[in-house]
Amino acid sequence: MISASGKPQRPASHAGQVSSPGDRRILKDTRDASLKVGGKRVLSPIPRNLEVEVKLRVHDLRHLRRALLRLGFRESVSRSFEDNWIFDFPDRRLTQADSLLRLRYYQGRAILTFKGPASRSRHFKIREELETEVQSPDVYQEILCRLGLQATFRYQKYRSVFKSQGPPDFPSLTVTLDETPIGDYAEIEGAEKEIDSLAKKLGFSRGQYITDSYLVLYLKERPRSRKKEMVFRERSEKNL
Repeated sequence: MISASGKPQRPASHAGQVSSPGDRRILKDTRDASLKVGGKRVLSPIPRNLEVEVKLRVHDLRHLRRALLRLGFRESVSRSFEDNWIFDFPDRRLTQADSLLRLRYYQGRAILTFKGPASRSRHFKIREELETEVQSPDVYQEILCRLGLQATFRYQKYRSVFKSQGPPDFPSLTVTLDETPIGDYAEIEGAEKEIDSLAKKLGFSRGQYITDSYLVLYLKERPRSRKKEMVFRERSEKNL
């Protein structure tokens, strides 16, 4: 549950680095991995990491899992529960800048992720991603709140991760199978040509690619819902 103040009402939340609440230029400058310091543009010390991915709606996870194994993938992370919190300022400046700040609880770890504005692409979701593990999630949650951020959306899922072991058509792909409160999905991340090749082998076409976030999918699935959560009822009650 998310309280009126925007603080998650649950154990730990994670941490990371966030830009100054008043400097919206930093959000814009993530497009070319540079910042403005003292009125001058300088290169960021962190190289850009572009994430290229698509989602696919899945109606038979067992069948898809078997297909991935036959194609040479291995399950690198077995089915695990995820709890995700999206943070933003009260004026929604991150959302308005097409950016995202997320705290994820996964396999006993706390992961902070920043995603920059998406690049224009007809079929693929392409955006910068910065990610780091947070060692003191309680402290970092308090830092975020004191900077003026608040939890704006919570979503949960069970995730399995599959890694390619080098098949010639898609040597570097990562596939995740997600079980969510609004249905099952697969995410394929990697080079565009490899994504197309694997999707075709799995029986999907480009017309079935989804680039929406889980927040957008939730709002489309339940447009009249006033809840700020996409959660499993039994897990949600257990974690409060």
